[in-house]
Amino acid sequence: MTDGNSPQHQDLRLLYFAERCPDCTVEIGDEHDYNDEDGGCDVARCLVTGLQRLMCGLDHDCGRDVWTGWPPGHLDCERLGWMFGPGLPDLARLYTEATWDAEQQLWMPPA
Repeated sequence: MTDGNSPQHQDLRLLYFAERCPDCTVEIGDEHDYNDEDGGCDVARCLVTGLQRLMCGLDHDCGRDVWTGWPPGHLDCERLGWMFGPGLPDLARLYTEATWDAEQQLWMPPA
């Protein structure tokens, strides 16, 4: 078993980190692009549901998600320990087992 803080683990983890959003190219801390014509950025999340803003068909204001440098769900999987291996989050498990907490803006483990 490898140490989660080993240099190899950190190298793999950082493969997913990006200074700019891969879709709308905003920088870390900036709101993802949004427009009424096509919905805007594919990466942005609905702050009410935690899911992709572009596909949110519910009748509410999705809010303005900001780019953190990490793909959506990656840090939640790390926090919950739901990783296949270093740098490989189990997003399928996250989206099927966890519950979105809109107030904290975090995916929470099943009760």
